[in-house]
Amino acid sequence: MIVVTGRVRIAAENREAFIAVATEMCKHSREDDGCHGYRLYANLEEDDRYIIVEEWADDDALQSHFAQPHTATFMGVLVPMLAEPNDAVFHTVSQSRVLDPGRGLVPVD
Repeated sequence: MIVVTGRVRIAAENREAFIAVATEMCKHSREDDGCHGYRLYANLEEDDRYIIVEEWADDDALQSHFAQPHTATFMGVLVPMLAEPNDAVFHTVSQSRVLDPGRGLVPVD
């Protein structure tokens, strides 16, 4: 699995437009083959910062996502809204576990 954490800072005047296009991006990306999750979060400590968390089955799924028209559209609209360069980190995950209060860490089914 590949987990992507993207962090962006959006100028206050672009907030509503960013939320609209990012919400559409999340919706379309979750329909991509191999997407296990694509979510947008607001940083509660800094009003102008947002985090996008993506989960992909593998590199092929991620590369296919990059080739989708909705990804190109989003990136074209996003870049002018940025108050500073974005930050995206790609993590290759070999194992995932969840916390079960009664048993501790257990493998994801």
